[in-house]
Amino acid sequence: MASIKDAIDDLFNPRLKVEEAVAQHFTPSFRQRVNGNWIDYASFLAAIVSLREIADRVTVTVLDEFSEESRYAERHVIDLLKRDGGRMLQEVYLFAERSQDGRFNRIEEATLAIKP
Repeated sequence: MASIKDAIDDLFNPRLKVEEAVAQHFTPSFRQRVNGNWIDYASFLAAIVSLREIADRVTVTVLDEFSEESRYAERHVIDLLKRDGGRMLQEVYLFAERSQDGRFNRIEEATLAIKP
């Protein structure tokens, strides 16, 4: 089963189409809640398209990870360098549920901005 790091690495891999990368790691019924706001699969796909347009490089450092059956929990730092030279650094705490095929069906996360 793939990890969030695997998913993020594929989502920002320029050799993969966004739709292909999302479908590989997330079910069509996927929902995500970030800091209290829910989005569905289509909104998630659109957000990744937008992020790809501004991102030059994305690095994920996993700090903690736990997986048991369909449940998954993880904490990571994401470092996004923008094409304009800006940088976004966040610590992410997430809990997820996977489908039987191993793809993510639901993610609930909280993010903490870190000053670079």
